[in-house]
Amino acid sequence: MTPTYSASFVMDSAKNTETVLALWQDWKKGDLSASRGHFADTVAFFLADGSSMMGPTDTLMKGMQAYRSSFTKMEANVEAVFAVKSTDKNENWVAVWGNEIQTNQAGKVDTVSLQETWRFNKEGKVNMMFQAVRKGVLPPPGK
Repeated sequence: MTPTYSASFVMDSAKNTETVLALWQDWKKGDLSASRGHFADTVAFFLADGSSMMGPTDTLMKGMQAYRSSFTKMEANVEAVFAVKSTDKNENWVAVWGNEIQTNQAGKVDTVSLQETWRFNKEGKVNMMFQAVRKGVLPPPGK
């Protein structure tokens, strides 16, 4: 098979991984206001449930904050994170694998494993994110 986007990637600077880790930390804490500076003026999110959001970041951040506020407790753990650059497209990406233990307003606890891929623009700001989810936590490697 031939990849339609790119097959030409190299490891990239850890700077963008630090940004994604900060975004995950803000999500865990429940206050996304500190996250705004990490995003471009417009952004696109392609979420695990098949929905997508595209538009002005300030508008989307309000929706993201409302969704995050629907949980009374959030645990988030990062299992792996790495930055890559597509040399033929000249684009910077960060991939992160982790899990969340979410508690909603009714007290229901749900655990999900996440895989996210974040794209950064030339100014080092996030302008796109793809997300995939699996219910439960993945087993440890080698098991």
